[in-house]
Parts: sequence; structure tokens; C-alpha cells
Amino acid sequence: MNRSRLLLALLLISAFLTVSVPGEGKSAGQAAAQSRKGVVVFAVSAESGEGTMDAVVVVDGKQLRAPFSDENKAAQKKFALEYFAAGRTYRLIFGGGEAGSVKLKKWSEGCNSVHAEVTPSTSVRLGGEVKALATSSTSLGKRASARRAPTDAERAAAMALVKNIYSENRTPASLINSIKVTNLTATDLDGDGEYEFIGSFTSAAKNKFERDLFLIARAQGAGMRADFAKFQAYQPPPEEFLSNIDFVDQLDLDGDGMGEVFATQAGFDAYAYLIFKKVGGRWRQVYQTIGDAC
Repeated sequence: MNRSRLLLALLLISAFLTVSVPGEGKSAGQAAAQSRKGVVVFAVSAESGEGTMDAVVVVDGKQLRAPFSDENKAAQKKFALEYFAAGRTYRLIFGGGEAGSVKLKKWSEGCNSVHAEVTPSTSVRLGGEVKALATSSTSLGKRASARRAPTDAERAAAMALVKNIYSENRTPASLINSIKVTNLTATDLDGDGEYEFIGSFTSAAKNKFERDLFLIARAQGAGMRADFAKFQAYQPPPEEFLSNIDFVDQLDLDGDGMGEVFATQAGFDAYAYLIFKKVGGRWRQVYQTIGDAC
């Protein structure tokens, strides 16, 4: 089994979520047609005004499903010819709400997927770890965009929580102060005007033993409490591939008022897309699909 197949066997086991999706389109006929077909949500990265876009998930009635199989090149090409056609535009989603658009330039084949080049039209400053979503839906993401950098006080409170989580997971005291922030974002997940905080953090020992944390937290008095914390401690392989999880953006997919959290996860010469949902008051991963694997 080659490295790509090994990754897919160990990391990319698809999960499905039962959700109900608001009606699509401007008429009953259009809504019915689009509902049968499903709507697509994409992940968008950009630097200096030029971007790339991956298809993440198709919201199909009560299911989340992969846009195509990583092993079916014909299905990938068919998807790309339709959804990545040059000149096509999609609504850009940032912080759960519409924040502009993306225009398709061209598409190309990856190792096990297809990718698009896009030009974003937005006032949002995308770049580095600041990413966004896009969608073919006409109704998802209709609330106001709510995403910003944390204040100094919020960042300090988040770091105090992060250090406590690392300590609880037996991280040596000598490494606590070397924890690095990959990204920390404030975003309103449920539209109540109060911001949640989503962050990725890492710490590596001299022997390169890795400790990664993906965190969803909320303010509690002057401090913060964790709503979800995924801590990973592992020795990377000789190739030094990590399995860290990083925030992409959030979008309410099922109309329940709570945004689902989209993230990427690194893998062995590959990456995956994950979706987290709050179910019964607790966050859990509900979906996973390949980004690409070489």
C-alpha cells in the first residue's frame, strides 16, 4: 500500500451528518432542482488577491457527502467541468456570513483531487491562516459576517486556558512557555452577539515530539473555558509530517442557528477537511473528506 492509500485508510474515513437544509433558489422549481442536486461548500485560500479553492462538502437534503471519490478521476473531471468552469462565481462566506464573491479562473488536477484558481472580490484580508468558505447556495450564510482578531485581553485569556490544557496533558513545564499560536480567531458561531474563540496551537520538544491543540472556547468572566479541545501528542515520522488541525471558517449548514466549524487536518504527505458540529450541547466531528494526498 503506498503512502496515499495508507493515509486514506487511516485518516480519511468519511463520516455523515443528518441535517435539514433551508430551501434553495428564488422559486419553488429552482429550490426543488437544487435541493435534489445538493449545494456545494468550498474552502478558499488567498494571497495577494489571488486564491485557490477546494470542494469540501455537498449538502444534500439531510446528508453531508463528499463531492467526489478520490479514486474516480472521471467523476472529479465531471465535477470540475461543472463547478470549476471559468467565469463562474460563488458567494464568499467569512465568519458565517456573506462577504463578497469568488470568480473561477481555471482548474487543475491534483494527486487525488481537483483544485480551482479563483479571484476573490472582498474587503476581507485573506492570507496565511486566514481563510474563508464559498458556496453555490443562495440561502446559506445569510446572517451578518462576524469574525475578527481577538483583543489583547482575549488573547491573554485564551493563552492562559491553552497553557492549562497543555499542563493537564503532561506537557513538561519547560515547554509551556514555548507554545506557538498557529491561529486564533474570534467568531460568533450562534449569532447571539457574543464571540467564540477558535485556535490552533503547537509545541515541539528538542526531540521533535509534537503536541498540537485545536480549541473552541468561550469567555467566562475574565477568563475562558473550553467547549472543545482536541489535544494530540505524537512523534512525527522521519518525513516530519504532522497531523495538526487548523480552522478554515464557519457556516450554519442546517439552519439550527449554530455554525458548523470547518477545519483542515494535515497528514502523511496530504491533508483532509473536517467539519465539527455542536450536537446535544457538545462539539463533535461529523464529517471528513480528502483535500489531496500525494
